[in-house]
Amino acid sequence: MGTKQEVIAALFKMCKKQKDFVFDNVVVKQVCKEYGFGNPFDATKLDDTSKFPQILLDEDYFILHLGGGRHKFVKGINNGFHSFEEVNEDNIFDWKYRKSILNEFDTSESNILSVAGNQRIIHDFLYEDIVASPKVYNARRTKMEIE
Repeated sequence: MGTKQEVIAALFKMCKKQKDFVFDNVVVKQVCKEYGFGNPFDATKLDDTSKFPQILLDEDYFILHLGGGRHKFVKGINNGFHSFEEVNEDNIFDWKYRKSILNEFDTSESNILSVAGNQRIIHDFLYEDIVASPKVYNARRTKMEIE
Protein backbone atom coordinates (compact mmCIF):
# COMPACT_ATOMS: atom_id res chain seq x y z
CA MET A 1 0.00 0.00 0.00
CA GLY A 2 1.40 3.39 -1.01
CA THR A 3 1.86 6.39 1.23
CA LYS A 4 0.53 9.92 0.95
CA GLN A 5 4.11 11.15 0.43
CA GLU A 6 4.58 8.78 -2.52
CA VAL A 7 1.34 10.03 -4.11
CA ILE A 8 2.29 13.69 -3.67
CA ALA A 9 5.81 13.09 -4.98
CA ALA A 10 4.36 11.37 -8.08
CA LEU A 11 1.90 14.23 -8.63
CA PHE A 12 4.70 16.77 -8.30
CA LYS A 13 6.98 14.93 -10.75
CA MET A 14 4.11 14.64 -13.23
CA CYS A 15 3.26 18.36 -12.97
CA LYS A 16 6.91 19.36 -13.25
CA LYS A 17 7.36 17.20 -16.36
CA GLN A 18 4.26 18.76 -17.96
CA LYS A 19 5.35 22.27 -16.83
CA ASP A 20 1.85 22.78 -15.44
CA PHE A 21 1.60 22.81 -11.66
CA VAL A 22 -2.22 22.82 -11.54
CA PHE A 23 -3.95 19.45 -11.15
CA ASP A 24 -7.39 18.21 -10.18
CA ASN A 25 -9.05 15.49 -8.13
CA VAL A 26 -9.43 13.23 -11.17
CA VAL A 27 -5.64 13.06 -11.47
CA VAL A 28 -5.28 12.62 -7.70
CA LYS A 29 -7.64 9.62 -7.80
CA GLN A 30 -5.69 8.07 -10.71
CA VAL A 31 -2.34 8.42 -8.93
CA CYS A 32 -3.80 7.14 -5.65
CA LYS A 33 -5.06 4.07 -7.49
CA GLU A 34 -1.62 3.50 -9.07
CA TYR A 35 0.05 3.63 -5.64
CA GLY A 36 -2.68 1.80 -3.73
CA PHE A 37 -3.36 4.80 -1.51
CA GLY A 38 -6.87 4.32 -0.16
CA ASN A 39 -8.11 7.85 0.54
CA PRO A 40 -7.76 10.24 -2.41
CA PHE A 41 -9.74 12.89 -0.52
CA ASP A 42 -6.91 13.10 2.03
CA ALA A 43 -4.00 12.76 -0.39
CA THR A 44 -3.38 16.49 -0.94
CA LYS A 45 -3.88 17.57 2.67
CA LEU A 46 -0.62 18.32 4.48
CA ASP A 47 -0.99 19.98 7.88
CA ASP A 48 2.70 20.72 8.39
CA THR A 49 6.03 20.42 6.62
CA SER A 50 7.07 17.35 8.62
CA LYS A 51 4.60 15.40 6.47
CA PHE A 52 5.99 16.69 3.14
CA PRO A 53 7.74 14.29 0.79
CA GLN A 54 11.43 15.14 0.49
CA ILE A 55 11.11 16.34 -3.12
CA LEU A 56 8.78 19.18 -2.06
CA LEU A 57 11.19 20.24 0.68
CA ASP A 58 14.18 20.06 -1.68
CA GLU A 59 12.46 22.06 -4.41
CA ASP A 60 10.58 24.44 -2.04
CA TYR A 61 6.97 23.73 -3.06
CA PHE A 62 3.69 23.27 -1.20
CA ILE A 63 0.14 22.44 -2.28
CA LEU A 64 -2.42 25.23 -2.52
CA HIS A 65 -6.08 24.25 -2.77
CA LEU A 66 -7.69 26.37 -5.46
CA GLY A 67 -11.27 25.22 -4.93
CA GLY A 68 -13.58 23.29 -7.20
CA GLY A 69 -11.45 20.14 -6.86
CA ARG A 70 -8.34 21.88 -8.20
CA HIS A 71 -4.90 22.18 -6.60
CA LYS A 72 -1.58 23.80 -7.44
CA PHE A 73 2.03 23.23 -6.46
CA VAL A 74 3.31 26.66 -5.43
CA LYS A 75 6.96 27.71 -4.98
CA GLY A 76 7.92 29.09 -1.59
CA ILE A 77 7.00 26.89 1.38
CA ASN A 78 7.46 29.86 3.72
CA ASN A 79 4.60 31.63 1.92
CA GLY A 80 2.20 28.87 2.93
CA PHE A 81 3.63 27.54 6.19
CA HIS A 82 5.04 29.38 9.19
CA SER A 83 7.84 28.12 11.41
CA PHE A 84 6.90 29.02 14.95
CA GLU A 85 9.22 31.09 17.06
CA GLU A 86 10.78 29.68 20.22
CA VAL A 87 8.65 30.24 23.32
CA ASN A 88 10.47 31.76 26.27
CA GLU A 89 10.29 29.45 29.31
CA ASP A 90 8.93 32.36 31.38
CA ASN A 91 5.82 32.27 29.17
CA ILE A 92 5.11 28.57 29.73
CA PHE A 93 2.72 27.45 32.45
CA ASP A 94 0.66 24.38 33.27
CA TRP A 95 -2.94 24.32 32.12
CA LYS A 96 -5.52 22.16 33.85
CA TYR A 97 -6.58 19.87 31.02
CA ARG A 98 -10.19 18.71 31.02
CA LYS A 99 -10.32 15.43 29.09
CA SER A 100 -13.04 15.19 26.44
CA ILE A 101 -13.74 12.72 23.64
CA LEU A 102 -13.89 15.66 21.22
CA ASN A 103 -10.37 16.80 22.13
CA GLU A 104 -8.75 13.64 20.83
CA PHE A 105 -10.90 13.17 17.73
CA ASP A 106 -8.10 14.01 15.28
CA THR A 107 -5.17 16.39 14.75
CA SER A 108 -6.66 18.61 12.05
CA GLU A 109 -6.37 22.38 12.27
CA SER A 110 -10.09 22.79 12.87
CA ASN A 111 -10.03 20.18 15.66
CA ILE A 112 -7.09 21.85 17.41
CA LEU A 113 -8.96 25.18 17.27
CA SER A 114 -11.96 23.44 18.81
CA VAL A 115 -9.80 22.00 21.60
CA ALA A 116 -8.31 25.44 22.31
CA GLY A 117 -11.83 26.87 22.46
CA ASN A 118 -13.32 24.04 24.53
CA GLN A 119 -10.42 24.16 26.99
CA ARG A 120 -10.87 27.97 27.26
CA ILE A 121 -7.25 28.53 26.23
CA ILE A 122 -8.23 31.12 23.63
CA HIS A 123 -10.39 32.93 26.19
CA ASP A 124 -7.51 33.11 28.64
CA PHE A 125 -5.05 34.25 25.97
CA LEU A 126 -7.24 36.90 24.33
CA TYR A 127 -9.36 38.11 27.23
CA GLU A 128 -7.40 36.99 30.32
CA ASP A 129 -10.76 35.65 31.43
CA ILE A 130 -11.83 32.04 30.89
CA VAL A 131 -15.51 32.89 31.40
CA ALA A 132 -15.58 35.40 28.52
CA SER A 133 -18.09 34.38 25.86
CA PRO A 134 -16.92 35.55 22.43
CA LYS A 135 -18.72 34.33 19.33
CA VAL A 136 -16.44 31.99 17.33
CA TYR A 137 -16.85 30.30 13.97
CA ASN A 138 -14.27 27.66 13.03
CA ALA A 139 -14.94 27.02 9.35
CA ARG A 140 -13.41 23.85 7.98
CA ARG A 141 -13.26 24.91 4.34
CA THR A 142 -13.67 27.93 2.17
CA LYS A 143 -16.03 28.09 -0.80
CA MET A 144 -13.85 30.72 -2.46
CA GLU A 145 -12.13 29.75 -5.70
CA ILE A 146 -8.64 31.05 -6.36
CA GLU A 147 -7.26 31.85 -9.84
